[in-house]
This record gives sequence, structure tokens and C-alpha cells, in this order.
Amino acid sequence: MKKSVFASFVLVTVLSGCVTQLDAGAEKVRIVTATQKDDCESLGVVSTDQQLGLNKASNSMNKAINEVARRGGNAIFLVSTGTSGLDGVAVTAEALRCKSR
Repeated sequence: MKKSVFASFVLVTVLSGCVTQLDAGAEKVRIVTATQKDDCESLGVVSTDQQLGLNKASNSMNKAINEVARRGGNAIFLVSTGTSGLDGVAVTAEALRCKSR
């Protein structure tokens, strides 16, 4: 009985510990449309995926937004989202630096 309680505790801890938070400055990154990105400088393509955890889609997106912020960008254009591996979620996006409006 004690082993199963401990195993359950470890599983819950591992799954809840896999949350990707936004880094400092990443909260300023905004999603733009194809038309809006025309006035922006491209900082390259960002590809992320999340295989484990309960919030795979939001974790993968947060990883992409964090990478845009690390590159000095303030906008992200989503190229694609989809599955990765057996049960993961992938995001491919373009990191952008746009003029302030």
C-alpha cells in the first residue's frame, strides 16, 4: 500500500512539474497575423515540442514564445501546430521584431 501511494505521489509531482512558464519579458510577445508580420523583421524559425505533462499545447507554445523573447523579438507568427512523436505537441513559428504601434 505504501509503495503505491509513493508511486502516485511521484507521478503527480513529475507531471505537475512539467509546466513551462513564460520567462521575464516573454509576456510582451504578441501573436501576429500574416498581414501584420509584413512590417516586421524576421529573427528566424522557432520549433518546439512537448512530449510529457498535462498541458502539452500550452507548454510547447510557451517554449516558442520564450525563444522569441530570447532572440530579442516582440512578436510570433504561428506557422503550424500539430502532433509530435506518439502523443506530443509541436509548434513551428517565426520569431519577429516588429515596430511598436
